[in-house]
Amino acid sequence: VVVLPIIIMQRLADYFLVVGYDHDEERGGRPCGKIIQRFPDKDWSDCSFNPRVIHFCQPQGWILTAKRELPTFFISILTDLDGLRHYCACLTFHQTLLPATTNILLNKTNDYSDEADDTAFLLPRTQMYAPKCLVLTSKLDCFEAFR
Repeated sequence: VVVLPIIIMQRLADYFLVVGYDHDEERGGRPCGKIIQRFPDKDWSDCSFNPRVIHFCQPQGWILTAKRELPTFFISILTDLDGLRHYCACLTFHQTLLPATTNILLNKTNDYSDEADDTAFLLPRTQMYAPKCLVLTSKLDCFEAFR
């Protein structure tokens, strides 16, 4: 009888996230992101999910832009309370907002008084773009594989 060694493979990625601009929420008067999709939905027993990872997706903040930006990629290293490192690979691209969404967002940030003519907000606006991020989190530091 030949006994073969058992090779246990680690996961390359613990979680995959799609994080987008939160059209409904602000924290401290600043726009923020929200998790749109998460895989897997449930936490791994050996690696719990840290929902604060969304704060590292857009270090400059969740900002709408009037022109489409080039995609960017970076890796953040998060250290938990136990000193364990979690690597977050983040690919950011900008998605076109629908005109109705753009008008709503611009109305929310408008400083005009209540007496302003509401029809002024229905005028066509400049096309706006919102950041969206694809994020892999892992306990492994495989930077080239993440790219």
